[in-house]
Amino acid sequence: MRAHIFKLAAVALLGGLIAGFLVSGGAPSGQGSAMTGRGDVRTLRAGYERWKTAYAYKGGDRKLILPLQYSKGRSARFTRAHGQATLDLVDGSLSVVVSGLSDQDGFDVWLIDNRSGRGHNVKPEAGDLRVRVGSLKHEGDTATLQARLGREVPAGFEIDLVVVARSGEDPRAAGLLFGSPTLFERLYYSEQRGQLAARGEAPAGPLSAPFGVLIPSPAYAGGTAGVTDMEALIAKGRDIFFNETFNGNGRTCGSCHPEQNNFTLDPKFIATLPKDDPLFVAEFNEALKNLEKPELMRQFGLILENVDGFDEDPSQDPKRFVMRGVPHTLALSTSLEPAPFKEAFDNKTTLRVDGTTTPPDQRTGWGGDGAPGNGTLREFATGAVIQHFTNSLNRVKGVDFRLPTKDELDALEAFQLSLGRPADENLSALNFKSALVQQGKDLFFGEERCNLCHVNAGASASVPSASDPSASECTDPITGNANFNTGVEDRPDHPAGPLPRDGGFGRADSDGKGGFGNGTFNTPPLVEAADTGPFFHNNAVSTIEDAVAFYGTPAFNDSPAGKRLICLELGPIVVEEGEARAIGAFLRVINARENIRSSIAFLERAEDVHLLSGARDLLRLSISEINDAIEVLRGAGLHRGAVLHLRAARGLVEVAANTPLRFLRNIFIRLAIDEDRAARGRMVEG
Repeated sequence: MRAHIFKLAAVALLGGLIAGFLVSGGAPSGQGSAMTGRGDVRTLRAGYERWKTAYAYKGGDRKLILPLQYSKGRSARFTRAHGQATLDLVDGSLSVVVSGLSDQDGFDVWLIDNRSGRGHNVKPEAGDLRVRVGSLKHEGDTATLQARLGREVPAGFEIDLVVVARSGEDPRAAGLLFGSPTLFERLYYSEQRGQLAARGEAPAGPLSAPFGVLIPSPAYAGGTAGVTDMEALIAKGRDIFFNETFNGNGRTCGSCHPEQNNFTLDPKFIATLPKDDPLFVAEFNEALKNLEKPELMRQFGLILENVDGFDEDPSQDPKRFVMRGVPHTLALSTSLEPAPFKEAFDNKTTLRVDGTTTPPDQRTGWGGDGAPGNGTLREFATGAVIQHFTNSLNRVKGVDFRLPTKDELDALEAFQLSLGRPADENLSALNFKSALVQQGKDLFFGEERCNLCHVNAGASASVPSASDPSASECTDPITGNANFNTGVEDRPDHPAGPLPRDGGFGRADSDGKGGFGNGTFNTPPLVEAADTGPFFHNNAVSTIEDAVAFYGTPAFNDSPAGKRLICLELGPIVVEEGEARAIGAFLRVINARENIRSSIAFLERAEDVHLLSGARDLLRLSISEINDAIEVLRGAGLHRGAVLHLRAARGLVEVAANTPLRFLRNIFIRLAIDEDRAARGRMVEG
């Protein structure tokens, strides 16, 4: 310990001498990295490559499939109708199938080329190009359209939206169902066009003219035709995430997802904010006094969410809002893909293996339903603006806020998908030096308990089926990123007292206990759990050990998820006090290892930045990750040797942040990386 203290003191003294002789203006000029902050282009690319492989395998090089669903930001009124549009990119045929529309009315299908830039937004509006494809024909409980796109589609037309509206009505004001390509779909088709252009070829094959131009490319600052500059897109998204108020009440996405607090909120962090922070707008703006429940927000980190609609004033009907914690936005690309279908998709609503429906098309939010809408990360951003940014509870678009543009949604999606781990580490292959942590790992992976619903501590499940065919409630296996009813809503001792019943997924059915939804919530990844508490959708517990212990309580064992384990002869679960401590220690260490990986990534990026002003942003984030690792480990008295290395790394980074001359700054950065790696090495064998 003394050697580390002397080393750190010597380095600090040297850094102080250097800083005394140099000024920031003495740093050499040069290009620096785009200001992506915690957004890492490697994470976005890794997520995109995984998606692209699966997308091409499913036929994405030939067909674009867009789910059609109610949109909180665009639909003229709420509807439970839903369906999908399928565009064949080879022959230009378009197929639309919708369920749930009244057979007493007619409905048209429109294609919209949504203009972007100042004065525009993601709703169909004046100035957008639009093409009416035709009318749906009712066939039993569905309505369908089969068409072939031709001369009615103008040259250069790009499909930003597929819209279903009442016949004879303008889709700009009366659209009911909407579908839109995701960022990855836009990137994919942009990449295909770019490769063709680079070879000097005319579009052919899967992207034959004129249909190769129908999928819009993401825009980016200073961009030209071809593949999107991902780093520039991430930087633009970060700026929007933390600075754009959308003409609202002063809040930004970062108000509830602050970068310096792992993109989540907890009471300790909230207490550090000034009283005029936009997070507290309900306390000083009379028009928004019912936007939040300030005491619950300050004491428990709970945010008021109208996930079941804005049908009533939340102050009058306690059933129409819920109180939820803020989920972090790290490693989203590992948790967006929903559980698979029970059977092949046949253009009608088909249940997934976890009993949920489609849409939603991605798993977003605690309920995994996009709260609600088509569920994509892209759509979620629009819903967040309407929910949290409004100037009044009237929520009038264009008056109380402005909706995002399509380019802003591209950038926001890129930034959020660039956060956190680029890939999952194989945790089962690690051997931990701490006997307690190794015990926790063995408990996590052994006896088919924790690892059933959190495979490799991630967001995907692998729950087997019962061997007894009479056990009808658990004959189907559950795989993928699934929803479960774990009984958290039935936990009797929430510290905040009774809260409005949260029904979780969906809004069509009651969970039978007064909540809107089917009672299930989405499985989150656990790698980032220890430093993103409180835990569960309602912030019911404050420590990771208490969260583990919950699964041995009657609330869980009597829940549908608990009963399923009993049916499989894997329950009821009993969690002894020592077991909760051991599993908690395992989760803390894998969290700390991820903190250190992230710290090193920031330091390596900082090495490439010439100017101290640019490097400091990354060095500050590295220090934040180091502090998180120290806090997570110290919270359970784990790995004091690793904590010592982390303190040394922090001191070195602090010196680097005050060293203007790049080559000297990078010496300190390299030393800090060595200390980070030494800390990681203290935790595992080999």
